[in-house]
Amino acid sequence: MAQYSSFHVFTRLMKYVWRKWYLLIVSIALLIAMAYTNSIIPIFIKSAIDHGILVKDLNSTIYYSLLVLIATAIGGLLSFIARYVTTRLSQETVYSIRMDAFRSIQRQSMDFFDKTLIGQLISRITNDTERIAGFLSWRLRMLIYSTLMMSLVLYYMFTMNTLLALIGFTAFLLSIAINTRYATIIRPLYDKIRHQVGVLAGITTSDLAGIKTVKSLAIEDHEYKRFINENQKFLELNIKAARIRALYGNGSMLILGVSMAMILYYGGQAIIAGVFSVGSLTAFLAYMVMLMWPLRALGFAIGDIQRTIASTRRLFEIIDAEPRVYEKEDAIELENVKGEIVFENVSFSYVPGKKVLKNISFKVRPGEKIVIVGPPGSGKSTILKLIIRFYDPDEGRILIDGIDIRDIKLSSLRKYVAYVSQEPFIFNRSIRENIALGNPSASLEDIIRAAKIAKIHDFIASLPQGYDTVVGERGVTLSGGQRQRIALARALVTNPKILLLDDPVSNLDAETEKKLVADLREILKDKTALIVTQRLSLVKLADRIIVLDNGEIVETGTHEELIAKKGLYYRLYRSMLGDANVQ
Repeated sequence: MAQYSSFHVFTRLMKYVWRKWYLLIVSIALLIAMAYTNSIIPIFIKSAIDHGILVKDLNSTIYYSLLVLIATAIGGLLSFIARYVTTRLSQETVYSIRMDAFRSIQRQSMDFFDKTLIGQLISRITNDTERIAGFLSWRLRMLIYSTLMMSLVLYYMFTMNTLLALIGFTAFLLSIAINTRYATIIRPLYDKIRHQVGVLAGITTSDLAGIKTVKSLAIEDHEYKRFINENQKFLELNIKAARIRALYGNGSMLILGVSMAMILYYGGQAIIAGVFSVGSLTAFLAYMVMLMWPLRALGFAIGDIQRTIASTRRLFEIIDAEPRVYEKEDAIELENVKGEIVFENVSFSYVPGKKVLKNISFKVRPGEKIVIVGPPGSGKSTILKLIIRFYDPDEGRILIDGIDIRDIKLSSLRKYVAYVSQEPFIFNRSIRENIALGNPSASLEDIIRAAKIAKIHDFIASLPQGYDTVVGERGVTLSGGQRQRIALARALVTNPKILLLDDPVSNLDAETEKKLVADLREILKDKTALIVTQRLSLVKLADRIIVLDNGEIVETGTHEELIAKKGLYYRLYRSMLGDANVQ
């Protein structure tokens, strides 16, 4: 993935913010008004002391007290409105970033998910976007307000007394130096913390998704220790960050204390000499407090900028990720599909240098049923994944009706080519929604028709809520055969011309397998079908059998022809059924 400088990430984030430029302008205008209103309060306090309290003028004292009250009320109102506007700005901005990231995830090819933990992606879409929202709604507002406030405070201080202002300005510069140093140290640490959050999320997600496997293997303690190790790293990183925050966070307060003591001393001398007023010193001390609070807020904002940049960078890496499988700008729609499939010298590797398929060539005639068999790891399922364009070949090409599938729109390809995986995923939605996923515009009649073809309609109709029954996460309330048939109905609702089945009976008991194999004859009628299997019961459906070994086609023919050859297919068949049954 591309590497971005912090400046690039921040400026790009601001481009997202600028999409809602009117909210940004209103926010800045409100913050300017709020900074001016709050900065004028010490001037009113000075006048109240010098022209009211010290000369015992009650009317002047009341007058300036009312001005302080009015300024405070106006500042509070402006703060309320500014908070609302900046919060809305942040949520609108994060909405756009989150949508771009999710859209990018969906357009990625399967190799992206092979390399990226699901927990990491979930962490980026949720935690990282919330980090950005918090920064834009609070820290960025404080950053702008603090900058304005410090500018006004320094202006008033220099107009009142140059020497005291220089003391305050020196304290200001020292605080900036401390905060800058803090930001330099804390940024890489926050990068590590955000990464570790994703690691923890990845472990949690995978263990919860595979909880049956964890329990069946009795590896709870092993997984617990694995989680402890990663959680310990997370704890140590956060303790280190807390130590740095504590060390640098108190620096500004120390500088404030020393500078105020110096201002009291030199200001007191000026009052005794009659060149400075009590009200002016009071206002000056108030300005020092007002100066240090924005500086402290600025320090926190600088630290938060680093964390926000780390989160934003992780999201931009997703948004900018280029899928290996992409759709050409001039890609075409498939029309009048017959269902012919041709592999021409196709080679493919998941990992560079380790070919899974080696120079594969074969032709499937329209309506032909092909069963692909071979030892585990021979590349059988990969053939189906290439046809559906989960991946693209490293060499060679795949044609449908004479058209290279890389020249076909992905939506069009996957409309006419349906893929049913070995372990079909059933969503935590109604059965109707699960079947209609392949064709969201499908009517209930279309869904029922597909369910009837897949021989699952009678079961669905027997449920209390019928097609509106919610099946639970991953279809836990369904048997393996029922999940497989719902997946078939999902594929059939698009009325595909080509059907790809990846070991559809691997998770079924013998009786369910027998029924599904019998039903597949009708399901596959008038369709081109490629069926990958380890279970030789499916060879009954085959017009032709392709035998793979070590990524190469070693045999092809009918069941009888391959038995007669007594090659790899014969050995596989004999190992499954025994010599007597083969004879």
